[in-house]
Amino acid sequence: MAIPTPTIPSSVSPVSAVRLNPTLTNQQFYVNTGLISANNTETTVMSINDIGKRDILFCINPILTSNDSDNMTMKVKNNGSIIYQTLYDSQNVQHMISPIHFVIPANTNIEITFTNQDSTSHDVGVSAYGYYL
Repeated sequence: MAIPTPTIPSSVSPVSAVRLNPTLTNQQFYVNTGLISANNTETTVMSINDIGKRDILFCINPILTSNDSDNMTMKVKNNGSIIYQTLYDSQNVQHMISPIHFVIPANTNIEITFTNQDSTSHDVGVSAYGYYL
């Protein structure tokens, strides 16, 4: 399977997660991006062109490997529109990263990006799971 190349404003580097991986029962799915280096350019860590013919409940677990050096912005996009954006503030060491839940309509796409506040690179990623509705 060819890895799609993200469009502007996302990164032009390859992305790792490009489809929902069904479980054995075909009622749930998962997506794991692994760690991807992100700097001050919006970097795509997950890009799924079409989620399929059913609506989904989509649960995202962000992966941040450095919590004490820079602010990191995460954006979740559905059909190119930002549906969620958050700043993981390095000054707030108390913030807990908990799963973020969405209902995503059928036959749409999902993209998740990270942007660092400066030009240094930090490893980020997403581990996600969900259910077909």
